Amino acid sequence: MTPAALGGRKLFVRRVATPVVGGAPWPPFVVFALASTLLVGVAFGAIDLWSLRVLAKAVPLAHHRAHAVAQVFGFLGLFTMGISLHLAPRFFGAALPRPTFTRALTVTSMFGVSGVIVGQLGSLIPWSGAIASAGAVALAVSFTGWAWWVTNLWRRGDGPRAAMHRFLLAGSWWWSLAAVTWLAWPWLHMPLDVAWTAAIFGGATSWLLGVFLRAGLCTLRLEHPPEPALRRLWWGWQLAVAVLVLSRWWSPMWLEAAASLAMAAASALVLTTLRPWAGANAGDGTLRPRAVQAGFVFFAIYGAFELWAFAGLVGAWTPPLLRDATRHAFTLGSATLMVFGFAGRMVPGFKGRALRWPRLYDAGVLFLVVAAATRLCELFPLRAGLSVAGASGGLAFVGLSLVSASLLGSLTGSSAR
Repeated sequence: MTPAALGGRKLFVRRVATPVVGGAPWPPFVVFALASTLLVGVAFGAIDLWSLRVLAKAVPLAHHRAHAVAQVFGFLGLFTMGISLHLAPRFFGAALPRPTFTRALTVTSMFGVSGVIVGQLGSLIPWSGAIASAGAVALAVSFTGWAWWVTNLWRRGDGPRAAMHRFLLAGSWWWSLAAVTWLAWPWLHMPLDVAWTAAIFGGATSWLLGVFLRAGLCTLRLEHPPEPALRRLWWGWQLAVAVLVLSRWWSPMWLEAAASLAMAAASALVLTTLRPWAGANAGDGTLRPRAVQAGFVFFAIYGAFELWAFAGLVGAWTPPLLRDATRHAFTLGSATLMVFGFAGRMVPGFKGRALRWPRLYDAGVLFLVVAAATRLCELFPLRAGLSVAGASGGLAFVGLSLVSASLLGSLTGSSAR
């Protein structure tokens, strides 16, 4: 995908990439990420959500942590890490990673996520404490090593550096900060919200925005925004996330209010700069472009909720579960839909194949949209609202299963060319 001039406008046109021959390093990451979310992340989340919202039963804190680790580091983190092994060298104009590096990254990152998850099972697993500690070390080493690799691409790659490259570089170091925070939190006694916030809004979102500036513009057939506007967007988003992370560690009311207002403003800046709704004629026969656009719809909802949270901190009424709804509007709604919107093209495209079972993929996207929308019903101060929200976990599990089946089938299906 390269920029081209057409009628005085700078557009992105699609180039057919040469399929990778031999053992590409990224497919194991995709398989692990999908297994992480299906077997632990969304499975634990659906069960816990039903227990909390419908049965009104308490859930062990370890369940919440296992769910969060599987979804954040296992799914978003390793999916990003794996896809980057294919995309980042091409985006930066640098050499492909060495096999020794990719093998070490595969082992340490997957052991790290698995070890931390197993460590949440406590007395059910012998030596679970030691496994959790070893997993935390491996997680920090793998994400920091990956961030150094991206930094070397920045230094050694060809061509000028644009906002896209800055988003990718910053996102990699946000991921490193999140993993190091997980390693250090038992000793520093910091809230784990610091790790989740750095990973989701700093790491995952910076990478999603960076990839959107190449693959998303192509998918939605959008004009490339002016580079000065994108630099303002980069600064706006990074500063807002920094304030949000700080507010999760040190949380006076004025700082929480500033963080909510900053994230609302940064979300508005994302939408007005990228204008994803302008790609109205971007259909390709599947819901892949619409999944990306639906992700931006939930991005807007997230920004509105942050503005609502700001109003609550200065005296307005807010529902008790606003923070939970705000977080999941972004994670289940925006981030997951955007990841799968891009993955629907990249996973088969990197293998030189067509998307397998596209109707299955489309059904999964629809289930995810409905799941993200019904999750927000927990904001209604009625028992029925909690019950509907409690059912959203099951809908999310079905949607993730359908999309995952299509993506995994695309990894093993026959070549389209």
